[in-house]
Amino acid sequence: MRVHNGSDAAFAFAGVRVEDTRFAASADIEGEVRLAAGETVDLRFALPDVVCAPGLKLRRTLVFELAGGGELASDLTTADDFTLGLHERECLLAEVSRTAELAWTAFAPSPPGEPAHATLTVTPTGGGDPVLLAGIQSTNLLQFAPKGGDRWGLDLALDAASAAVEVDVPLVPQRCDPHVVQEDKRGTIFTIEVEEPRAGTIELPMPPELKARVLTWVAEWCRFGQ
Repeated sequence: MRVHNGSDAAFAFAGVRVEDTRFAASADIEGEVRLAAGETVDLRFALPDVVCAPGLKLRRTLVFELAGGGELASDLTTADDFTLGLHERECLLAEVSRTAELAWTAFAPSPPGEPAHATLTVTPTGGGDPVLLAGIQSTNLLQFAPKGGDRWGLDLALDAASAAVEVDVPLVPQRCDPHVVQEDKRGTIFTIEVEEPRAGTIELPMPPELKARVLTWVAEWCRFGQ
């Protein structure tokens, strides 16, 4: 969260509380901050669990705990708010998860020049509404074979009577840049396109052990250090 002091005087606060009806609890940021006139600070905090309810009325309030005592509250604007998309994705994921559990369960590395293979396992729960998974989008680190593939089609229809499915996904690196691997944060988080129960996207990260194997494979595939 970015706080900018647009006044002509210094502004000090001892903590911040973010209240948002889309989340199950408030987010509290502790620590005294003093902003000179025109100064800006970025504050990090962990988001609580999302609340997914039909007709949910959006209200977001920022509450400053003033250094001298008391509070100052202000409504938050929607400008440049990444949590709007995050909440939408998380609630769609909750709907999909009532019908099927999705997970990356295996990764088979490959020699340089050949595609590796990741396994997406889809396990129906026996309940929920019909789901249609349309495709998977590439990441900043990985694309689909043949080379240049930025989307892998799924067209996978699921319902309460569906059987478990394992989807083989061939992968090659997007580019052989050591900095991409060293600074990777989202290279193994895949966006999955959903058509039903409603159109949207969800995110499915690889578990830590698979992520580590993928990063090692990219380095070997690209012959870093040779």
